[in-house]
Amino acid sequence: MSDVKDILDSVLHDEKLLGSRAFRDKVYTDQPIIKRASQIKTPETPQKIKDMKAIAYTPEAYWKTSAWLFYTQGKFMEDYTDVYEYTTDFVRYYPTYRDLDTDQLRGYFSWRSRLRRGEYQTAPIPFVYMRAYELINGIGAESPQERVALLKRLTAEYGGLNAEMNRLIQRWTADYCVYEQLDPQLIADLPDIMYDSALMKLLNWQESGDDELFSAMNYLSGYPFERSRYYIAEPEKFKAAAVRIFRAMSDFFRDRRKKSLCENLFGHPTELNCSLFESAVFYDRNAARTFDYALSPIHSYTCRNGIWRCYRYYGNRTRNQKLGELMKMLDYLLRERDDFRYKLRPAEVSKSAAELIKRELDAMDEEKRVAEAMRIDIDLSKLAGIRAAADVTRDKLIVDEEPDIPAPEPVPEPETAADSPLTDSERSFLRALIEGGDWSAAAREAGSMPSLLADSINDKMFDSFADTVIDCSADVPEVIEDYADELENYV
Repeated sequence: MSDVKDILDSVLHDEKLLGSRAFRDKVYTDQPIIKRASQIKTPETPQKIKDMKAIAYTPEAYWKTSAWLFYTQGKFMEDYTDVYEYTTDFVRYYPTYRDLDTDQLRGYFSWRSRLRRGEYQTAPIPFVYMRAYELINGIGAESPQERVALLKRLTAEYGGLNAEMNRLIQRWTADYCVYEQLDPQLIADLPDIMYDSALMKLLNWQESGDDELFSAMNYLSGYPFERSRYYIAEPEKFKAAAVRIFRAMSDFFRDRRKKSLCENLFGHPTELNCSLFESAVFYDRNAARTFDYALSPIHSYTCRNGIWRCYRYYGNRTRNQKLGELMKMLDYLLRERDDFRYKLRPAEVSKSAAELIKRELDAMDEEKRVAEAMRIDIDLSKLAGIRAAADVTRDKLIVDEEPDIPAPEPVPEPETAADSPLTDSERSFLRALIEGGDWSAAAREAGSMPSLLADSINDKMFDSFADTVIDCSADVPEVIEDYADELENYV
């Protein structure tokens, strides 16, 4: 201790320092300029936090997992409250109690105490993660249903701070509902569940109403047509056309293709192994369970002794680009027909899809024209004047009978032979496809490619069949079975 005092005295009474400009022009009180470490007061660590930290050094903690330690420490601190000002921000991946120093722990528990009073104040992102970990581990709150509500409130209040955190907490909320086998309606407003609900409307398009179908298309379409200038100007017309075209294309794929329209757009549901609470600190206390749980008819889970499997539509579960291209093509064609001021580039869809959209729009225009022609507006106030004018006209008219003149007999038109519109090369290529011959050799003899010949035949046959006759969606061209017999007449 005397050595420390000697050092302080030598510093404070050094003549060279006292004569320097830094000290010469200043006046100091009797407050010490330099303090000993023992003179600096630090906040005392609460005993509860000391006891919680000690759990990490127990013999059991040495062979248990970090998830077990987090759960054990969390249950120990479940009802703890604190009042401590902490304003420092920091970054920590997979934060747990063991990773935080005393200031950070006191800051977290103080923030959590305010949270329980309904005060959602600014906090470092690791605090939000830790709170989510607590809730999915069953720490805090009275019931599983209340924890789901708190997880959703946590997402609403802090999800905007970080997109990845927002996505993860929403996923953990759904996983917690599955883990506790809660009512799926508790999470009906989560994006993943809303995706399934919208997809169900499209899968059951024959039973879905127009409003339901359009709402589902709006939610799943990769092309945000609700922000389209044309849709804003003509919402009812766009809605009627979109619903009609989806139904027409569903009919077409059901009758003319092996896959349905929804299978073509979204694929098939698949059952795969899965892990609940991925990227979270979670201690599974009920691993040896066996049960089945369904969020919806197209999204369900099975648990067999802790092994989880999930049945659902995988892939990109947000906006569907194929459906978006169909809606964009519809938007483009509507603008062209109405000579809309703001133009749009056409979408990348197949020729048959574009033709089908055009035919449906033509049919809509024709139905509108017929309906307007059949509409009769009668002004009853003018009926008396019409009758009087008719009486005057009747009295003035003198109609002479005209002799009956026989109509000339119709001259029969000469019959013309229906020649095939196909070239010799196209007939050879089509004959090979129908009879199972070497269609590749037929294309080589024609000096062309199979895909080019198939496109040319489809274009020429469209007027006769109103459909594509050769399916080129796979690597091997294939004549559509429904048209095979009729196509033999052309070869």
